[in-house]
Amino acid sequence: MFTQNPLFSVSRVHQFRYFKMASNLTVNVHPGVYMNVVDTHMRRSKASSKTSGQEKCMGTLMGYYEKGSIQVTNCFAIPFNESNDDLEIDDQFNQQMISALKKTSPNEQPVGWFLTTSDITSSCLIYHDYYVRVITEASARRESPPIVVLTIDTTFSGDMAKRMPVRAYLRSKAGIPGAAGPHCAIFNPLRVELAAFPGELVAMQLMEKALDSRRREATLESGLEQLEVSTAQMIEWLERMLSYVEGVNKDGEKPGDAQIGRQLMDIVTSSSNNMQPDKLDALVKNTLRDYVMVSYLAKLTQTQLQVHERLVSA
Repeated sequence: MFTQNPLFSVSRVHQFRYFKMASNLTVNVHPGVYMNVVDTHMRRSKASSKTSGQEKCMGTLMGYYEKGSIQVTNCFAIPFNESNDDLEIDDQFNQQMISALKKTSPNEQPVGWFLTTSDITSSCLIYHDYYVRVITEASARRESPPIVVLTIDTTFSGDMAKRMPVRAYLRSKAGIPGAAGPHCAIFNPLRVELAAFPGELVAMQLMEKALDSRRREATLESGLEQLEVSTAQMIEWLERMLSYVEGVNKDGEKPGDAQIGRQLMDIVTSSSNNMQPDKLDALVKNTLRDYVMVSYLAKLTQTQLQVHERLVSA
């Protein structure tokens, strides 16, 4: 168990070396992380007449680092207790879970921790100090990698009544210029975005369809139905793209965006490179030949069945 030191003070938290992070660091959180956190919050031990219960949930964030961003792809909850004077964390359970997840997903590593709360408290300094030690030991770098604190307000106590407030922070040291060492800690807010792999995106779209169902159930579509839906979405996107381009080119009805223009140019360039006239002609001819062959075989099979029926009836 990791227990709070009674002599621990706020100023002692910062006797570590940290990366100087850029202000444009983005935390990309995947859907599975939110689901695990909400599921942990719903399954927590609630207060009763005999036990005090646990109002908050805490756990480890797993993921990997990229240039300018941190991908948070998985997480798990750990037992902890802050009802007493000393804060306690089950370090053995945390280490075992990190080791097990590394075996199943070698690319993932601990990148931070989460807490279901509406704001940063003084206890977060203790928890963060613990994760600094754990993640530094797990990392092969000499200095501690960026360690993210993700707070998820499951009580919706913020201004967003219909959206669960999610915030990410990065702790940095601060002090008086010219002093020997840092005097305080600052949790700098970071940008949080929802990211999803293609498989996660398909699952989220399917789950979104179940919101309109009374039984909260959604059925998988067949291959032809999925192709129809994908084609309709593609046509809709092309119409929106065409409407935007016409609005920009027609007397400046819509303001132009250089980034969108470059992306459209990349799409056109990639399409022209991948579909050259000779390749397109060959694709059409091959498709036409395949269609003619399938049609010929279908008619031949139909003729054989008719001949067989006549022979049997005779």
